Amino acid sequence: MMFGGKCAYCGCVLPEKGWHADHVEPVNRELGFATGKDGRTILVATGRFYRPQNDRLDNLFPSCAPCNIDKGGSRLEDWRRHLNERIVEGLRRNSSTFRHAERFGRVIIVPGPLVFWFEKYRAENPRKITGIIPLTP
Repeated sequence: MMFGGKCAYCGCVLPEKGWHADHVEPVNRELGFATGKDGRTILVATGRFYRPQNDRLDNLFPSCAPCNIDKGGSRLEDWRRHLNERIVEGLRRNSSTFRHAERFGRVIIVPGPLVFWFEKYRAENPRKITGIIPLTP
C-alpha cells in the first residue's frame, strides 16, 4: 500500500500477487556462466550484487512486472530519459502501426516531462509517506 496499492512508476493497480519489488537505485545482479541441460553455455544469476549497499528495504518500490522488467538495472533518471525521449522516436521509426494510429489521432503524445506515479502520489499525500528514500524528479 506504499503508493495507494499502485505501481510506483505507471500507477496501475497492483494485483494481490504477481507484483515486483523494484530496487529504485539498482543493485545490478552479477551473472555467470553455466552449462544447460542440452550442454550449451547459458547465463545464470549468481545471487550476488554489484551494489549490495542498495539491497535494503528503503530502496524498494512496488512495481508492476512490465515496469520493473523495462527499468531493469537502469538508474531512475536514465529510465525516465529513455521513456521520455527514446520510446516515441523508436516507435515512430520502427512501427508502422504506431505511425498509423498517431496519424488518425488514436495515439496522442503528451508533451512535457514524464512524472512517475510515486512523484504525483507524494505531492498529493506528503504525510502518508515515511521511511523511504527522498527521490525528486
